[in-house]
Amino acid sequence: MDITRSRGAGAALVVIALLLLAGCSSAPGEKSLGQASFGVSASKSTVTVTNVALSIDDLAPVAQPQTLSVPALGIDMLVEPHGLDDQGQMALPESVFAAAWYQYGSAPASGQGSTVIAAHVDSRTQGVGPFAALRTAQPGMEVALTDSAGVTHRYRITGVERINKGVVPWDEYFSSVGDSRLVLVTCGGDFIEEIRNYTDNYIVTAEKVS
Repeated sequence: MDITRSRGAGAALVVIALLLLAGCSSAPGEKSLGQASFGVSASKSTVTVTNVALSIDDLAPVAQPQTLSVPALGIDMLVEPHGLDDQGQMALPESVFAAAWYQYGSAPASGQGSTVIAAHVDSRTQGVGPFAALRTAQPGMEVALTDSAGVTHRYRITGVERINKGVVPWDEYFSSVGDSRLVLVTCGGDFIEEIRNYTDNYIVTAEKVS
């Protein structure tokens, strides 16, 4: 996918890459945790990337997300800002108990676009992470995202999708325009032992209500 976000002629562009959670594989030799009822096995989520262009204006300081809560799912996590790692992939926290906010996208107070937060579904050494519960999310559930300015932004879940990684419309989920919304992403579906990878992504979208 290619997303260009510039704010006028002459704006310097920062070219980054993004195709969220294209793979969720564990290191060679890791032993499986065993198949849980929703197909969790030993893995770490990774993010492969494709070209995205951002203007310097898009990188202005914003109040970044710090905590994420979905009470109905038992999710209560710290959120860290992340960009890309040295492999050209979206960096995620090492811990399955922390989530990453894509810091080159919209923030909760941006006034428009998607605030994207992703986390590992599980890990061989740490077990199953909170985002594994996204598979049971239901429309109407409330989500709270508190930022570094101390403001709590509230959302209501409107959609829960399980999509094969090969056909996820990432340009739609990472849109920087339109109404403010929250997009939560992790891996799921079947775990393919031979390639140590999940087949799908779980994607939860939520509209902002306050």
